[in-house]
Amino acid sequence: MTPIATTADLRESGLSRREILRHCTPAGPWQQVLPGVVLQKPSPPTRLDRLRAVLSFAGPSAVITGADALTRQGASLPLPRHIHVLTGMNTRKAHPWILFERTGRPPTVVELNGLRLAPPPRAALDLARRATNPRAVVEILDAVVGARLCSPADLHEELRAGCRRGTALVRQALRHLYPLHDSPQGREPT
Repeated sequence: MTPIATTADLRESGLSRREILRHCTPAGPWQQVLPGVVLQKPSPPTRLDRLRAVLSFAGPSAVITGADALTRQGASLPLPRHIHVLTGMNTRKAHPWILFERTGRPPTVVELNGLRLAPPPRAALDLARRATNPRAVVEILDAVVGARLCSPADLHEELRAGCRRGTALVRQALRHLYPLHDSPQGREPT
């Protein structure tokens, strides 16, 4: 059982608003980690607790992407302070430690330990597109290919299918690290 619950779920289970607030006081056994999201234990939230809280806060169509999605699937990458989440185009939520990215192209979801994660090619490019250092882009691409989470062809395909915004360094790194063959299907648009 996950220690994360929404206040709506807690109310539905029979707890009153007052009981929930009493449980979330500094002396209580619970804590509010995000607006409307409660951690039902007194210890500080783990990264997994935070990921589950973000998904509860962001809604049922939200998907974790970037470094968190990749590390949960086996890549070795440093985790940033924020959690990167893909949401629908109509989402208007914000929070200081959540990076919301609205998308009209939701990824296929990888379910793992109760988390909704973006598949490795999408998560890698979502992370790499935000990198401003060419070396960081190379490290991201090498980490996912090295962990065998996806192939260079998968990365090229995701790059072709996805948004072109912020992809100049990614395109350059992919061309250098994993050049495509000269087949008509394999050519990348310029």
